[in-house]
Order: sequence, then structure tokens, then C-alpha cells
Amino acid sequence: MLAPNTILQERYLILRPVGKGGMGAVYQATDMRLNCTVALKEMLLTDSAMRKAFEREAQLLARLRHPTLPRVSDHFWEGNGQFLVMEFIPGEDLAELLMRNGGQFPAEDVLMWGLRWADQLLDALDYLHTQSIPVIHQDIKPHNLKLTARGDIILLDFGLARNASAQISTITAYSNMTVGGFTPNYAPLEQIRGAKPDPRSDLYSLAATLYHILTGVRPPDAVTRAAALLNNTPDPLRLANTLNAQIPTVVANVLHTALALNLDERPESAAAMRAALHASDIARSSQRLPTLDKNHHPTATSIIFRPSNGTHPTDPLLKSAVGASVTSRASLLDLVPESDQGQPRPVMALTGTLLRTIPTGSQLLSLAFSPDGQLLAAGGEDHTIGLWQFRTGDLLRTLEGHTSRIRSVSFSPDGYFLAAGGEDKTVRLWHVERGKLIYTQSMFNSHAECLAFSPDGRLLASGGWGGVIDLWQVTEGYLHKVASLPTGFVHSIAFSPDGQTLAAGCYDGTIRLWNVSERCLVRTLEGYPNFVHSVTFSPDGQRLAAGGGSPTILIWRMRDGRLLDTLEGHTNFVHSVAFSRDGQLLASGSEDKTVRLWRVSDGSLLHVLYEHTSGVMTVAFGPDGQTLASGSRDTKLRLWQVA
Repeated sequence: MLAPNTILQERYLILRPVGKGGMGAVYQATDMRLNCTVALKEMLLTDSAMRKAFEREAQLLARLRHPTLPRVSDHFWEGNGQFLVMEFIPGEDLAELLMRNGGQFPAEDVLMWGLRWADQLLDALDYLHTQSIPVIHQDIKPHNLKLTARGDIILLDFGLARNASAQISTITAYSNMTVGGFTPNYAPLEQIRGAKPDPRSDLYSLAATLYHILTGVRPPDAVTRAAALLNNTPDPLRLANTLNAQIPTVVANVLHTALALNLDERPESAAAMRAALHASDIARSSQRLPTLDKNHHPTATSIIFRPSNGTHPTDPLLKSAVGASVTSRASLLDLVPESDQGQPRPVMALTGTLLRTIPTGSQLLSLAFSPDGQLLAAGGEDHTIGLWQFRTGDLLRTLEGHTSRIRSVSFSPDGYFLAAGGEDKTVRLWHVERGKLIYTQSMFNSHAECLAFSPDGRLLASGGWGGVIDLWQVTEGYLHKVASLPTGFVHSIAFSPDGQTLAAGCYDGTIRLWNVSERCLVRTLEGYPNFVHSVTFSPDGQRLAAGGGSPTILIWRMRDGRLLDTLEGHTNFVHSVAFSRDGQLLASGSEDKTVRLWRVSDGSLLHVLYEHTSGVMTVAFGPDGQTLASGSRDTKLRLWQVA
């Protein structure tokens, strides 16, 4: 075990151990560079193949972004140990809450918030399982579920996580409750037997965890159940509603199906199981929602209930909740009809007409309109970029060359070139008309998270997790580095309309403003508790808007860095923000699956666009100012009339 006050990598200060096992330990530590608390997972791996596998897994986990999952930010070797650096989640886990409450949560509340957490976790599993390389958690249990101060659930401990082909398994922080790398009461039979990981194994573990939470009784382990069946005796697993009469039969049946010993008898996916539980919400539509205590902190008997990310007003979840007693604005306030809120807000009618839905076959991460508005470039999970004819929705060309996900796309101001940055650590430049790859630039130590052309097209800025923003001179389709600006980890960058200022949205929650010609930092804007996903300048350059790791959007005045407005309404991370051409509207896309349109002059919410079925990763206004494009992990590109 590492002693408190040990410093690793001249960066991480060990504060205390929080768990240990036979192959390593977990520590609470301070990241002295970013001045934040992190969790360090130490693995004692001496086998070279295992070390390489661990490195691959660390890189895989670092690319995950979901509100129910802790963020992985770094990994390194030191001495005999390999370390994974993750977001530290304070507070009690559900196992501790269960123990403190005598082993069982109150029956009158447990169904409502238990299914709320189930919805959040199944959304996270759907995200993990549908990655280009599926990630399987393999250790879902009450010990690995923590409750935030807002009542959300966080899935911890990716120590056992692996993809469908990997063969590495690591420690859990509660090794005294594990056997051979799994926890018996929550592990499916195939995992106990050491079979190849399968996404449906996570569904078994989640169902076992929900069974325990809802009934106060651990389900019998899979080996005991299999032995009973082999001996022609009844399965000892009882239906959950026989242990808690408040559980509707349909919910009990969903859990029972997910707890099938045979993989093929379980729901086919997390999305399918989530849909089945959503349907079951009708059965509990008359039940009262739990509320918060006076300090708005959840306790074992007082748990906040929040809507699922982007719950549509017609969903059964919301239908069951309208009119319920909820004491926190963080709950249903922004989605309940105005007449039910008691404090109606002025909302202007705006058409928000869906013009076209384009199925792309790939989760979308980035969008850009060509300067003339005729083309729309979309990059995503499948390593390719689609060039679409905006007016007809026809796919004109598929640009291939990247070997990993496309994080950013950007047209040059003259429309001749398209730049794209990917997780293969390259920036690639295509000739748009010919569809030909003309230049590839290696980023060496970081994937290209974000790109932006200067308004005159002479510079291309690129940023990522390499600690710098690189400025490239663009000359006849070639890139020549002219400067590197130290910024830490960068999620987004944008040039001001006059090209004099470069804004960088950073992982530490700051926005750094650089004078482009002098290459110097002129101001740092603060206001986010964590990473900034998107930054954008208003067309007149007077305002800067940002969205990030909170549901709020912040708008600053550029001349003095004053915070002008805070836009509230989203219920989850904001991935993307964009100003309309005239600067009167701001569009935002969120993990809550909605696109929202705001009036910039007074910050009022004008319209909410609900059609996406997964997190909205990117939004872009067309140059005509009349249309908006949005891209989502649901693989759909949607075009909207917004004026």
C-alpha cells in the first residue's frame, strides 16, 4: 500500500486508501496540476501481456463520456504498479446505505427511486455496449453504485471492465466480497465459468442488484441455482414481488427474465430491458414520488427522484409524476407543463419543425455546414465522414482514412477543404470537391478532440488531451505548425469572428482566451465545476457561450469577461452550443436527448426539440439562419426549421 502524502508522476498526491485487493489498491488523491480530487486505481501487473492489455483498457475507458460513469483522465506506470486515474465520487454507496438502514430500504419509496436508478444505469449500459468496441462492466453491485448529492446514481469501479475480446481482469475495491474476480450473488453463470464477456452478463448483474435493492434480499447465486436445476429441484430464485408486494408483477417479470441462467433467455440488450421497465411505469402511475430532505441531500429514507435524461412529456415516467410532491427544482420542474409548476414562465411559440431525419448508421459526434450551406459534414463512431447534400438529404460522398472515431470536422472558410480530427491521433485534410485526402498530420501524443479554422482560413487550431493547442498554417493544403499554446486538456476551441481571439474549453472547467497574433493568454473565464464541452462566439464577437459537464449554459461578455446569463432547462450535460447567423438564437444539444432553442437577448427558452432517442452530441446552424442540424448517438442526423 502507498503511504499518505506519497507523490506519483510529480502530480498525484496520495491522501488515503479507500480499498484494496490482492492485485492492487484504490486511493483518494489530489491532482496537483488541475487542483482536483481524483481516484487512483493501482494494479500490480508484472506480465508484459497484461500490462499492454491494461494500457489498452485505460485508453478505451478514457474515451467514455456519460453522466452515470466516472471520467477516466489518465493512466501511467510507476515502480511495479500501473495506475488508472478516475473522477473521485464522494459519498456513500448503496451497500453502505443498505447496511445503515438495517439491510432494507423503506418499502413505500423503494420502487419509485429504484426504477429511476435502473433507468439511468440501463442508459449507461446501452452507451457502453454500443461503443465501436463494446465495453462490459462485469461488476455491477450495490457496492459499486454511489448516490450523488442530486440523487443521481453513479456506476463505479471499472476494475473488471473489458471489451468483447480482452482477457484482462483487475481488482475491485471490495475484495473481501469477491471470489475469483466477481461477486457471487450478482455474477451470471457464464462469468463464474470464465466464458467470454457478453453485454447480457451486465443485464444479469444489474437485475440482481435491483432485486436486492427492491426486496432487501440478495438473490441466490447462479451456481446454487444451476445445481438446483441439475438436481431437478425448483429454482431457489423467487419472484421479486413475493418478497415486496409493492413491486408490480410486470416489473418482477422483467427482473426474473434478466436473471435467467441462460444468456439467450435474457433481454437482448440494455435498450430492450429499459423499454420493458418504462412500460412497467404505467403500473405505478398513482404512487407518490419520494422527496428531498430540507438540505436537498438524499438519505436512506429520503431520496430525490429525477426524470430520465430528456424524458419527453408524453413518456409514462413523466405522466406518473405530474402533480406529485417534489421539493427540488432539479426534479421535474423544467419538464412539467407550465400550469402545474405554480410559477409559469413566458415561453414564445417557435415552429421547431422537423424537416428531415437522415439515418447515418453511425453514432454522430461532430457536424459542420459548408460556408455556402449546400453541404453538411458528419463524423462519428464508424471512422468515416459523410458529406450530405443539405437540400435533398442525399449522401454525396463518404470520406475514409481515419482509423478511429471522428471527434471534430471543420470546413475552411472558402469551402475548399474539410479538416477532421480523430482518436487515431491525426488531423486529416480533404479536398471537398474531389473528395480526396490530401494531407495527414500526426498529433503524436493525443487524439484530436477539436478543430477550428480561423476566419481568414490561414490557420487551423487543433486541441485534445496533449496539454496544448497547436496552431497550423494552412498553405495549399499543407499544414505547418507555427505555435503551441499550453492549455491542459482541451475539449473545444473557437476563433472569434475577427480572428484575434481563440477560446479553449478545458477539462478543468475553465475557458482560456488567447490573443492569436501575440500567442499569449489574455483571460481565463470560470464558472463550470468540471469540463467544458463546447464554446462558441456570437457573430458580432461580443458574447461567448459555453456548455459542459452541467445542465447549464453560460454566456459571457467578451470585452470584460463578465458573466451575462445562465441558461437553465437541460437536465444533463450540454455537449454542444451554437449561435444563429444573426446572433439572436442559441441552440444547445444535451445528453438529455433534447435540442433547445434560446433567445439570446433575454435568455428565455423558446422551444425544445425532442425527437432524438439518445444524447445529442453536436448542433450547427445553417448559414441561411433558417435551419439547424443536430447529430446524436442514436445514429440520426436531424434537420430542423427554426425560424
